Amino acid sequence: MFDAISSEAVRLEIEMEPILGTERTQRLAELRATVRRYEDRYGELEGMIDLAKANAAMVSRQRRYEQLAQEQERIRRQMESMTSEVRRIECWLEFCLEDVIARARDNHAEGWSPTPVLGYRLWAVGRDALHGVKMPWPGRSLAATCLSNGDGGELPHSDGRCGRLGCGIYAAKTVDPLYTEFDVSTIGDVALGLVALTGKVVEHDAGYRGAEATVVALGASLERHLLLTSEPRILDAVFEDPTVIKCEREVETEGQRLLEMETFVEREARRARPWTLGISSA
Repeated sequence: MFDAISSEAVRLEIEMEPILGTERTQRLAELRATVRRYEDRYGELEGMIDLAKANAAMVSRQRRYEQLAQEQERIRRQMESMTSEVRRIECWLEFCLEDVIARARDNHAEGWSPTPVLGYRLWAVGRDALHGVKMPWPGRSLAATCLSNGDGGELPHSDGRCGRLGCGIYAAKTVDPLYTEFDVSTIGDVALGLVALTGKVVEHDAGYRGAEATVVALGASLERHLLLTSEPRILDAVFEDPTVIKCEREVETEGQRLLEMETFVEREARRARPWTLGISSA
């Protein structure tokens, strides 16, 4: 009786391996070989009817497994094809979105900058923070907010809703207007920085208003000590704790400190401008 199912059993020993695992398949093969030996030796054995039923159940499940495997392969190929289509459509959709945005900005004079725009800023230096005109900076990067109209729409606003000056993070095109307008001799300890404006940037005659700004170089004085750096690690440390400036050398006169700051950040600006051409805004 076992001979009637032996050929099917041999096929199962091989094809069921992915389902049962190598160890389990080998165990079944050993048991089948033992049954064959006993059948050859003793003739018909007890329990063969149940063995035949079990084998038939295995065969039917194997056939169903093969059908599912074929269906799975078909679905896999369809999913690969669909993935390729989705990727192509994503590129098309991205192009269309960018085209609509670009047309709107061209038609309505939106000042979105694809690369960072460099400018200069001043801060009053305290032992607790570097203070801008409106607020202390919590770090060397800052995102604009609108104090007049909240954060509705793209910042900085360029439709006049903020009044004459408008919101945004300000930066000057040159250093001289900053020294003159803010009368740095009356401020005390100051910091002069080179910032990279990103996102929407609105240009004015003497400077810019940006959506986001990151300090990329800084000259800062505190109690006659002068720090000049463009190292991101040190810049972060200064904005976290301005007293680190006191670890730097002393420069006795205020005029000399201001001159060294100006010379340093302007030199860093000349170095940075060629490289910013390859930096996309966030």
